[in-house]
Amino acid sequence: MAGLDRILGKYTDPDTGSIHGATFVAVDEKGNDIYRKSFGHCKVNSKNGPALTPDTATWIASLTKLTTSVAAMQLVERGLIGLDDDVRNVIPQLQNLKVIIGFEGEGDQSPKINTETHQGGPILEDVKGPITLRQLLTHSSGFCYDLRHPLLVKYSEWAGRQENMFSGTIEGLYHPPVFQPGTSWEYGPGLDWVGQVIEKLTGMNYSEYQQINIWEPLGAKDTTFYPAKCGVTEGDIHELAFRAEGERSQNLKAGPSPWKFECRDALGGAGLFSTANDYSKLLSALLAGGGPLLSEASIVELFSPQLGVSSMAALREFVVGEGPEGGKAWLYTQSPEEWKDVMEIRHCLCGLLNSKDVAGRRRKNTVNWDGLPNLVWFIDRESGVAATLFTQTMPIDDPPLRQLVLDLETALYTMINST
Repeated sequence: MAGLDRILGKYTDPDTGSIHGATFVAVDEKGNDIYRKSFGHCKVNSKNGPALTPDTATWIASLTKLTTSVAAMQLVERGLIGLDDDVRNVIPQLQNLKVIIGFEGEGDQSPKINTETHQGGPILEDVKGPITLRQLLTHSSGFCYDLRHPLLVKYSEWAGRQENMFSGTIEGLYHPPVFQPGTSWEYGPGLDWVGQVIEKLTGMNYSEYQQINIWEPLGAKDTTFYPAKCGVTEGDIHELAFRAEGERSQNLKAGPSPWKFECRDALGGAGLFSTANDYSKLLSALLAGGGPLLSEASIVELFSPQLGVSSMAALREFVVGEGPEGGKAWLYTQSPEEWKDVMEIRHCLCGLLNSKDVAGRRRKNTVNWDGLPNLVWFIDRESGVAATLFTQTMPIDDPPLRQLVLDLETALYTMINST
């Protein structure tokens, strides 16, 4: 534990560190703590402010997605929907979707979009085949986040859309898919639409569904889509910090979160506020076989590879990125020079899977995902360990945070492999 203490203390040192606060929790397959500590402060540039703790309320961004994957598998277990059922039969709003494939006049150097006459508008084609629950869970449905894709940025301008992926509304996530379902891979709002499927099939608000079917069975009391309704103020939560590009020191600036504190809809892709203590209870249950949330058979399905060949090829582009500093390849290589030769990475119903052991760290078939302000989680069933790092530092894949993740994981496995 001393090694983990030194790492977290180094990175959160208010004078020489690179982040203002971090919590790291690791648990074993019996639910016992391997490590559970917070270092640093809740507020940016505050040496004397409130100390960060494992019970500090934090916007967890895309760590929300794991909870929605679990909720979806609960409905599959109950026979309310199948993984390959067409969700458009549940959500009529999606029946009118068409795939965007381009814009008129794209051959011009500067195609103009006339929002009044709709000249120079989008080229759309009918959706071919179903949009399945499995595809929504694995980001292979055709949906992509609107601010990530140039076609959708242009579409929003053309359509005069007023809401987007950070609006806290399902309307902000309603726009054309960018490829035919099942033919590629793009990171997007599939899990938000899964939350809508759950609402339709259960007749419950998704927030209420999660409380009754996930957090209450786990004994977790501080996780919600609506923190203001639970007496939590914006001043109570872990403050978001921003680092200038190329900067690596503690020179952080506090800034507003892209996520609205009081959102209208309970969005299953990014909307939860939680604590490291609560979230580790979820990881512990999944590592231990699913109880009290899912059966062992559902856990096996949840963690099994799901993508076809064409979707796998697109996923690899996401993982590898455009160079050693891009993508997620840094999680699976020993040095930046290895990024082109990164092992085959697969996608299950709740995250990425590595096909081989990573020397000195995670074993093969470890599942992991992250959240925008550099939160991460992983579940390594082969080693019997799950862990999460809670931070609130931007931008995503911030170099110092990347190194912190690698240092913590290496130290954790050194500790558990020596016992």
